[in-house]
Amino acid sequence: MIQIYRALLIQAFQQMAQYRVAMFLYALFSFIRPIIFLAAWLAVAESQGGRLGALSSSDLAAYFVITIVVTHATQAWDFFEFEWEIRQGRLSPKLLRPLHPIHYSITGNILWKLQTSLAVVPVAILIAITFDARFTTTPSHLVLGAVSTALGAALAFTFGWVFASVAFWTTRVHAVVTLYQRAAFIFSGQIAPLALLPGPLLAVAYALPFAYMLGVPSDILRGGPDIATALLMIGGQVVWLAIAIGVYRIVWSAGLRQYTAVGA
Repeated sequence: MIQIYRALLIQAFQQMAQYRVAMFLYALFSFIRPIIFLAAWLAVAESQGGRLGALSSSDLAAYFVITIVVTHATQAWDFFEFEWEIRQGRLSPKLLRPLHPIHYSITGNILWKLQTSLAVVPVAILIAITFDARFTTTPSHLVLGAVSTALGAALAFTFGWVFASVAFWTTRVHAVVTLYQRAAFIFSGQIAPLALLPGPLLAVAYALPFAYMLGVPSDILRGGPDIATALLMIGGQVVWLAIAIGVYRIVWSAGLRQYTAVGA
């Protein structure tokens, strides 16, 4: 598998090298939205004496700076590409190979994030300095935050493949994906730190998988929760990842039995 992944990474690098400008344009989405929400919430905080609940303006800045990096690290886009591969007839040759198609997506996902981080990380540092972000991160938070970010990325990637597999039944999955993305937009911590959500919405956020993709790793890396709470949150990520993998295997197996290729 090491040799296989080495070959796949080289292949993915050669493909991405042809679209360098497009790659960095797509990377803009990692930090444009957090910057907009940061500016909006800072304006609200300033109108209320510089605080929102337990968060100061510097805490808000720290949270949204971290979400820039975490959003970049956890995003997945396979529900769009998989639909296109089916419609273009590109999936059938992959299914005939001894390697599961998901491995191509894993290598492409990792390599794209590594390359575009050259643009994302400096922007995050600049924003942190500009808005006087205050981090209360300890070494323990950094370690747990790195683990949480990896779990969030795996969770987002796996759920992306769950919804991508809907394309086995219909070649247009945009409606389903849009519903999924709207729910994630509300409950993942993109709009605001999870701590600012009203009680009922906060309970729903932690009951759904979306908060564990973005809000939880961002909050841990900021140094928000104590270590015991952070471990509990990571436990929630592990549970949801196990559920996502189980659902994916069921949907994938059923989808393969349904699949007949475009035009067949």
